[in-house]
Amino acid sequence: MRVLFVTAECWPFVKTGGLGDVSYALPKALKREGVDIRVIMPKYVNIPKYLKDQMKTVAVFNVNVAWRNQYCGLMELELDGVKFYFIDNEFYFKRDGEYAYLYGYDDDVERFTFFSNAVLESLKRIDFFPDVINLNDWHTGMIPLFLKENYSQDERYSEIKTIYTIHNLQYQGVFSNKNIEDVLSIPRHYLDDGHIEYYGGINFMKSGIVYSDKVSTVSPTYANEIQTKFYGESLDGLIKSNSHKLKGIVNGIDYEINNPETDKNIVCNYNINSIGDKVKNKLELQKILGLEVNPDIPMIGIVSRLVSQKGLDLISYMMPEIVGENLQLVVLGTGEEQYQSMLNYYLGKYPNK
Repeated sequence: MRVLFVTAECWPFVKTGGLGDVSYALPKALKREGVDIRVIMPKYVNIPKYLKDQMKTVAVFNVNVAWRNQYCGLMELELDGVKFYFIDNEFYFKRDGEYAYLYGYDDDVERFTFFSNAVLESLKRIDFFPDVINLNDWHTGMIPLFLKENYSQDERYSEIKTIYTIHNLQYQGVFSNKNIEDVLSIPRHYLDDGHIEYYGGINFMKSGIVYSDKVSTVSPTYANEIQTKFYGESLDGLIKSNSHKLKGIVNGIDYEINNPETDKNIVCNYNINSIGDKVKNKLELQKILGLEVNPDIPMIGIVSRLVSQKGLDLISYMMPEIVGENLQLVVLGTGEEQYQSMLNYYLGKYPNK
């Protein structure tokens, strides 16, 4: 089977969350199963230099974004047996900020329309026409529609199936409907018939759900939850009406990376037979963070985006009681200002915790 995995982020190139982990680990696992899988993503300026230095240019061409004719470089790198491709355009992807390169720009609709068009055009340049394109989150949601609208007459594309994976339903890629002609360059009936329309605007994720052949998400539980009003982020009705093509598949763990026996990023390696050595890593972390070095003080670790969806509203509510306990709280992440400020407040008030 030939699979193209399309993502906005992938470790070790760039990563803001779980999608970055999955985008590296899942293709590697499928490759071991005999799948000819390739990964394609934007070439952000933040990609580490040692990885950029390994990339080679395989094609240069122009990509249309409505009336715009934009440069596109296609670069390739092989890592752990998997071919990774990178869409290069400095106008769209040379952005500053640790996380800002991925989302939050006024021209995101144009950036990821360019990316979507470039992905489909790239297939001709590498002569790789997959059986399945696996699309991930809102950044790729227009690709099934573009495939139908712009490539259905090309027999090389006509048999390609799409699976759209929802990692985070909260971020949907919602933009003004003025972009129909000016950026997306698709007939207005796609908006008028309601298939991509969202409260008068355009919704990339809605497009992915409607026009893909299959929809998956990160667990069977989440697949059920997003069909309810509480978790559905206003798309619960749409998801319920497309439940016949929805499947929840639990995210796996890459045991090569997440292996305390071989992990080079911890002070003391250990395994099931030497589990007692694990505490040495805790003691070292306490020392690094300037906390009391004591094996008997419980340490809670939170690695997360600091947003209410991840439960930070509950933590904020309970913080007065949490800091009253004999424990140490270690948080890694960025997010909404209210939660960053709250944590910084408690850091100043309880530096020993």
